[in-house]
Amino acid sequence: MPNLNKLLAQWPAKVLALAAALLLFLFNRFDSLQTRTFTVPLRVVTDTALVPAENFDHRVKVTMRGADELVSAVVDSDLEALVDFSGHQGEGVFRAAIQVNRRGTAAESTALELSVEPLVLSLHLEKRVSKTVPIQPDFQGSPGRNFELSGFQVVPSLITIEGPRSVIDKVTSVNTEPVELRGKTDSFTLKARVETGSPLISFPYGGTVEVRGMMTSSLASLVLETVVPGTVNLNSNLVLRSPLPPVRVRLRGTAQALESLVKDSNGDPTVAVVADLTGYTIPGEIPALELKVVLPEGIELVDLSPAVVSLFLEVTR
Repeated sequence: MPNLNKLLAQWPAKVLALAAALLLFLFNRFDSLQTRTFTVPLRVVTDTALVPAENFDHRVKVTMRGADELVSAVVDSDLEALVDFSGHQGEGVFRAAIQVNRRGTAAESTALELSVEPLVLSLHLEKRVSKTVPIQPDFQGSPGRNFELSGFQVVPSLITIEGPRSVIDKVTSVNTEPVELRGKTDSFTLKARVETGSPLISFPYGGTVEVRGMMTSSLASLVLETVVPGTVNLNSNLVLRSPLPPVRVRLRGTAQALESLVKDSNGDPTVAVVADLTGYTIPGEIPALELKVVLPEGIELVDLSPAVVSLFLEVTR
């Protein structure tokens, strides 16, 4: 039998030594463990009639501690965070613990320690409702010079939205993503996503539409039906056998420029249409002479009819 006196001799010191050895063992073991932190998507489970009615962080922090070779083998997809509110069937604010499920490598070892932050999620739930609202295109930018958007069409023009009751009740319309008009001069058709303006709203039947825009000139038009052409640079020894026939002039320009045109005796706007006879010094027929329209700045000629005339020059008597 062992000598009890020897065993009990200086027992306080022996107890302290044993405690110190145990602490050193635990410290060494703790120090040898590796720690990794994962950011994991949070899946919220609710009764099918309820949805979250407030924004919340859809990701949680999961901390894993264990042996180096075990922790290093785990990937993000091995962890799933979820919070289950499916036991609640009425509207209200509820609390539930966040759970972390293990898959793959993380599920193979029970030596891995897991902790999640936050531990509990408090969430406001409301009834899931839906309704149909009109779609408004969000046009941005300026069209090409002297062009404007004269009309548009959205196909389909209505869309179904879905979400929590209090949020959906306030929505009267939704917009598309920005549709750029910068520099456009031609009519166009393009696909555009519809934007809800809230992550709580979804489109159960799809959120893409077709936007058709019609671009037209922003300039005003003016038609002068009977403008009598004149002549310039006519040789002093020659005259026209008969006056030039009236022509039809179609103009385009800014409203201000058209308004500033010279008025005739009746107060109607008019322009100068001329036949330039430079170089014609002998009498005879000119079968095709091009007419020219003298226009002020800001006005352009769209059409001149006829643009070419025939005339006969004869000697002055």
